[in-house]
Amino acid sequence: MSPRINQKRVFIILGKALIIALLIVAVILSGRFADFMKGHGLIFVLLGAIATVLMSFTGPEIGAAFKHAAGVPGSDGDIHKSILFWESASRNGWMLGVAGSVIHFVLALSSSQAGIAGTVSHLAISFVPAVYGMILAVICLVPTWKLTLELQDKQREETEDIHDTRADDSSSLFRFEHLIGYILFIAVVSWTIIKPSLSNTYPFFKPWEWVAYWPALLVVLGGTLIIVLFVNHSPSGRTWTLSFALTGLMGSLMGFIQVLLGFAARSIGDISNAVAFVLSSCFVSLLGMLLVGAPLEDRRIKVSGSDHHSSLTRSAWYVFPLLTLIFLALAFVLVITPMKQELGSLP
Repeated sequence: MSPRINQKRVFIILGKALIIALLIVAVILSGRFADFMKGHGLIFVLLGAIATVLMSFTGPEIGAAFKHAAGVPGSDGDIHKSILFWESASRNGWMLGVAGSVIHFVLALSSSQAGIAGTVSHLAISFVPAVYGMILAVICLVPTWKLTLELQDKQREETEDIHDTRADDSSSLFRFEHLIGYILFIAVVSWTIIKPSLSNTYPFFKPWEWVAYWPALLVVLGGTLIIVLFVNHSPSGRTWTLSFALTGLMGSLMGFIQVLLGFAARSIGDISNAVAFVLSSCFVSLLGMLLVGAPLEDRRIKVSGSDHHSSLTRSAWYVFPLLTLIFLALAFVLVITPMKQELGSLP
């Protein structure tokens, strides 16, 4: 390797380091940086991301993905699997961040010890896990783009049969890693929701009653099953993903209609139940896509001739979490409005 090439590589590395440093400085100078350092949300996103990739990929496939991202060469079929891994990890990080925001929003809403001002502050901070998820999504997209461009630029005289390379029977089976992923994911979500309920911080209602509100469960789970049964006798991950997204959106809109009716009737109880309907619809739909739709779709692509996820499932994975954040912001306004009125009425 010539000295000129070495010098160019050094400049590229220094340039990347400078950009990262500038981003860190920008975040620190942007405001109250300490509010973004929330360990519980970060742990939830990281452990959840590990669990979700284990639900879709095996240990050797995960190891190969990191090697390929580091520059280790591989066959076209293996590179395609690595691209699929990094794209799936990016998707999972984004969806997990939004799901974490829903959980922490409910925890802040159901806390009685922080007072009105403290509750409002905690509600605002509950959006931080979504920031963590977005950062993780961007980090995982970098090797996705890198490997995709390298594969496109790669010139071969004899191309490999990608379909035959991917049609590995071991990839279509439910592997031990997948079981570990499901167990870890369920444990992380359950612990995050149930552990605060065991304390005296939430004496009036339990957080799990809001994220698993039974009318929303009936709408999302029941509606999803109906769609799946009527669409296809052998449903794929794509069917499950789109069904969960549609029923989650339907449940959220139904909840907001109930919120408006609750305001018209001046019933705090009806408004509270309607907000729970919205939050639970979003959360259950996100869990359904993460637990059922996404892993099935990933494993299908690995054993088929398809090169990537469909545009519809990609839209559901990225647009529905964004809508969930918008719904959370609307719920935030609905919650703090009566609080501000209450503060204004105090002597």
